[in-house]
Amino acid sequence: MILSITGLEVVLFQFWISRMIRSRPPFLMMMLGAGIFAVGVFMYGIVTGFVMFVIAAIIVCIGEMFYFPTSQVIAAGFAPKDMRGRYMAFAGFITSIPNTIGPGAAGYVLDNLDPHLLWYIGGFFCLASATGYFALHLKLGAEKRFAPATTEKEPISA
Repeated sequence: MILSITGLEVVLFQFWISRMIRSRPPFLMMMLGAGIFAVGVFMYGIVTGFVMFVIAAIIVCIGEMFYFPTSQVIAAGFAPKDMRGRYMAFAGFITSIPNTIGPGAAGYVLDNLDPHLLWYIGGFFCLASATGYFALHLKLGAEKRFAPATTEKEPISA
């Protein structure tokens, strides 16, 4: 049920959010997405009851809708023009590391420590990454390659 609700949320709001954040500084949008993630993940550790878990899942999904499209923009911004595909592929590949380690680490925490601690640790990592994105914004945000998209149509060149 929760997965269906968040799937519907993506269908209804992803394009609207993507259009809204396109003209905003990408590192700040990543910071916002990670911060929203943190709220939802922390909530998983403290809530009880189905409705509250649904609200936490909706909040996490909103964070995803800010975070993931913007992450590709940032990967492309770091890349030289002729290597954008490689940089974006590598950025996608890098996520396989936490996807590989995370389930085992989460299982260890759930089996041997307080299960709520898992969500507090996850929320902490979200806040740490939000802080890192803010630092990147301060350091690199003014560079042209990380400038928000313009709303003007660019001429098509042959």
